[in-house]
Amino acid sequence: MKEASRKGIKEDEILTFAQVIVIAGFLGARLLFVLLNLPYYIKNPSMIWRVSEGGLSFHGAVLGGLLAGIIYARYKKVSFFKLSDVVSPGLALGYSIGRIGCDIYGKATKVPWAVTVDGIPRHPVQFYSALSGLIIFCILWMRRKTIQYDGELFLNFVLLYSVYRFFVEFFRESMMIGPLSIAQWVSLFLIFGSFWYSHVINVKKLTKNVS
Repeated sequence: MKEASRKGIKEDEILTFAQVIVIAGFLGARLLFVLLNLPYYIKNPSMIWRVSEGGLSFHGAVLGGLLAGIIYARYKKVSFFKLSDVVSPGLALGYSIGRIGCDIYGKATKVPWAVTVDGIPRHPVQFYSALSGLIIFCILWMRRKTIQYDGELFLNFVLLYSVYRFFVEFFRESMMIGPLSIAQWVSLFLIFGSFWYSHVINVKKLTKNVS
């Protein structure tokens, strides 16, 4: 709310925006998880609704929240990127806190800080994720007053998250497509997408300044 006020956004707008993306993000997170594990849920359709037993995809949350946020911003005729800059640091912090409660799906390892699950020492990937989320939050929080254009902070979040997720996947037990996991392929797409969009915006700014 303080960030919204600093950027000239009404409090009710940011509150409604946050509620919309949280609800849509939750639905997107569950939907993508079900799709990624479709054979199991086809055999056990009643389990689709048992969210309390686990099963949420962060990429699904981002896609669901992103779509709902864009629709909301267009309906309200406000800048989506300005709104997304406001919530991006909080999103990173929330991700960090949420990851602490995740199950351990790390690969077997002999590192001294391994966590034993069912008799097998594994990488505590949820703590890697929590620490990475906290670092991303700190970076975004420090940069929030120095961004050059609306959406820059949000693109930074997408880039930083995607880079972290690409590398942490090497320590996770994940569904693979060829040499990489699904999350790694998505992360590569988001990395190149955020770089490309940032380049487009900078080119437009340069062209505008020259003209």
